[in-house]
Amino acid sequence: MACFLVRQSMDFNIKIMFKRIVLILLLSLSFGCTINTVIDPYLEDPTDKDLVKVGYFIPRYADPGSEVLEINLKNPIPLEQTGKIIYYKDYIFINRPLEGIHILNNTDPKNPVNQGFIELKGSIDMAIIDDYLYADQFSAMVVLDITNMNDINFMKDFTVNQVFNYDYYWAFDPEEETDAYEYYRFDPIDDEKGIVIGWDLEIRWEKKYIYYTFNENTTDDVIALEDQVPQSQAGSLARFLPIDNLLYALNEWELILFEIDESKRPLRFGKTPTNSSAETLFRLNKLLFVGTTTGMLVYGIDDPRNPEFFSSIDHFRSCDPVVADQNFAYVTLRGGTNCFTDRNELQIISLEDPKNLEVVSRQILFNPHGLAVHENHLIVCDGTAGIKVIDIEDRTTPSVVNTHPVDFAYDVIVDYPLAVVVGNGKVYQYDISQLPEMTLISE
Repeated sequence: MACFLVRQSMDFNIKIMFKRIVLILLLSLSFGCTINTVIDPYLEDPTDKDLVKVGYFIPRYADPGSEVLEINLKNPIPLEQTGKIIYYKDYIFINRPLEGIHILNNTDPKNPVNQGFIELKGSIDMAIIDDYLYADQFSAMVVLDITNMNDINFMKDFTVNQVFNYDYYWAFDPEEETDAYEYYRFDPIDDEKGIVIGWDLEIRWEKKYIYYTFNENTTDDVIALEDQVPQSQAGSLARFLPIDNLLYALNEWELILFEIDESKRPLRFGKTPTNSSAETLFRLNKLLFVGTTTGMLVYGIDDPRNPEFFSSIDHFRSCDPVVADQNFAYVTLRGGTNCFTDRNELQIISLEDPKNLEVVSRQILFNPHGLAVHENHLIVCDGTAGIKVIDIEDRTTPSVVNTHPVDFAYDVIVDYPLAVVVGNGKVYQYDISQLPEMTLISE
């Protein structure tokens, strides 16, 4: 049992990310503690005046694809929240963070059709290999057969459990029954029991042993803890990446490899530490680029089953997707609350010697997210500053040569002559055959 008692006076409306930090702290210090004597909580006047009411939050579990975490193809819903994006055949798949996946039929880019929605709680990333969609559901890797886009099937027996870290407290509501107790504790979580889908409250009388308390002076700062056979083409923010008959996936500080067998079942193959919080994956021929919060990592993948670390290039802590062409890598550094820095810029890195990386130029930007490269131009999603086209004919002197205003630009995929941009609940498609000009085809 957890050995923290937390005062009721704590502001329960603290920002969501701080709530997560506090709760993880509570849990991390909870093991090896002695449980205090428990007395009937319904006694109005206990004999021992040193007893206090304690609210115990006990995790409730479910298995991937179960009734609570069902995975089904539903009717289409509006694209109000959009996340990661992949392109496969004539379809665009857009993640709705933690809720599921939108399916757009893009047979006619001028008139894309919102065809359906895959309900998939806890999903933030995905990849497709030969008509099988691989996605995360909280801690699990799940697989869907999308051979028939009108009849998508969840392959329950293909599920790989306990792969990814996730927010145990996504369904925790600290405002529930807050008058019923003065302190609260959390039971430890057992991943063997499944995915945490809720919390049950139990009130107990216990001895008043307080190791730490939180009060109104508690800080409210936010610290964020926050893709041969046909394969999907991912945007620059992808965390899943098909490589040959493998699927590479990032789990915070590690790179995980799954082997995809002949039946398309993912099998655990191996994993290697990244020594930094890894966010994005990009492949160029025999090189693998990993964008992290502290820099860019380069691996050699002559043998995809045994990636070899080549080198890294470090920077101030930030968020940084990466793409590359034959001779250069392109990284956008983004500042803001979740990225721990105010730096917002493009960096161009020479790949002349992948084992000795060098930044050759920089270009200031507003709040860059995803990006794509096509020949001598970069297309950069610059948040609320729109879509920027950057001339990189001379890699040492990049220049912004065009801007396309949109409410918010998050990520981009180039399938020449088409560029698909997602952001703020919208999908924009452009003809980029006349770069730096971009002609809007559909929105």
